[in-house]
Amino acid sequence: MIDIYDAWHESDFDWLGSYLPADFRHSMNIPTEKLALSGTRQGKGATLDRLREIFQAYDTRHFEVGKLIVKEDRASVDVTTRCTLRGTAACLHTTKTHIWQLEDGWPVQLSEFYDLAEFDAFWKHALAA
Repeated sequence: MIDIYDAWHESDFDWLGSYLPADFRHSMNIPTEKLALSGTRQGKGATLDRLREIFQAYDTRHFEVGKLIVKEDRASVDVTTRCTLRGTAACLHTTKTHIWQLEDGWPVQLSEFYDLAEFDAFWKHALAA
């Protein structure tokens, strides 16, 4: 899991993808009407394509992974990020929760949970910029 976050931090999607199975599933709890890149993606390729799009749209200025808690077939971690929407001054500073589903110690699914009130405030600022 640590290598996955190192790859994520480095925006190295080939490295990140080397840890994901072909049928990997990735979900973000932001409603798709608020962020088209949100929702659920099925498959490693679709997941990595979405992450590439996010990293192209947002400039990450801070990325900090909290304590990783692993219990049986699940892992959870809080990830604090600060990023700006490229082309605007809008900055999202948030701590999101990652919940990983594991099979035989390998990730098969990631669900990302954002503070939606925080995201709404950020998005209003981004649209006004």
